[in-house]
Amino acid sequence: MSTALVISGGGSKGAFAVGAIKAMFRQRPGLSFDMLIGTSTGALIAPLATAKDIALLEQLYTSVTTEQVITTHNVGNRILTADSIFGVEPLARLLTQYYTDAFFSDLVARPYNVVLATTCLQTEAAVYFSSRNLSKPTEHEVVTLKQADHFRRAVLASACQPVFMTPIEVIPGAQPLRQYVDGGVREYAGIQLAIEQGADEVFVILLSPEINPPVEKRYNSVPDILMRTIEIFSEDVGENDLRMPQLYNKGLSYIDTVRQNLSDHGLPASQIDALLNVPGNPFSNQRSVNLHLIRPDGHLGGGPGGLTFDPAEMKGMVAKGERTMNQYIAGLSPGSSILV
Repeated sequence: MSTALVISGGGSKGAFAVGAIKAMFRQRPGLSFDMLIGTSTGALIAPLATAKDIALLEQLYTSVTTEQVITTHNVGNRILTADSIFGVEPLARLLTQYYTDAFFSDLVARPYNVVLATTCLQTEAAVYFSSRNLSKPTEHEVVTLKQADHFRRAVLASACQPVFMTPIEVIPGAQPLRQYVDGGVREYAGIQLAIEQGADEVFVILLSPEINPPVEKRYNSVPDILMRTIEIFSEDVGENDLRMPQLYNKGLSYIDTVRQNLSDHGLPASQIDALLNVPGNPFSNQRSVNLHLIRPDGHLGGGPGGLTFDPAEMKGMVAKGERTMNQYIAGLSPGSSILV
């Protein structure tokens, strides 16, 4: 059985994912993943989302402040002269501190693949950067990382919200020029890639609730309005990422029911196959996947775009993530999940 963990974007809201992962490993210490896919803050989390590294991950997501992630500037001075409103030098320093060359060497030697989602400004494509070669062919654009610095830059690129944070050349000087930004612009959660690569069990941590309550505040500055707009856009992309595999699961379940009904009425398997396997069948070569969806039941905070990193608030998010995962596991039917 192949397993995957997919973590969406959401800035400081990533603390919720940290809490969920912590509870997951507490419930099942031996759990491991074949693939970990992260977008934006998920790309920061995915390399450390293991039982081995969860303590460090929690420390980071309960102690880092906004000033340790971005540098604020006079918006009016930068909006016409710079490639971003905020500077990302503090985040780049954090990545250098924790994702060292030795860390990267250890990562590529581990028996799982860490995949980071980005968006290319030049090609408009969703581009994934991976720590290992993929096990199966893919229609997605995937680049296998060979150097620790390129790995750090790919993590940074995935986390850089366009306009607010600078585009990143993951491989500096490469031709043709390629600049990358937040993967959530195209794919908020890389569920389809995990399924395509053979995952049977996919644990998806989305950092937005299914139903978003109104955020009762006045948006009266250009940065706040823009950040809120990007947040709304990204959450909509996330729902689309989730909708397709759910649709396939429902369709395949329906077809299985029809197949069983036809068999119960005496039709042989060969005739059933002939009736159902028609040209253009969108479900041919598709398979049902067990999706475990973990998400908050309300707005987490973190400011517009999740760019407010308040340690006290993030500790609360970690606790919410733990509670949500514990409730999810408690609600599973016996034998229905590898978590049980």
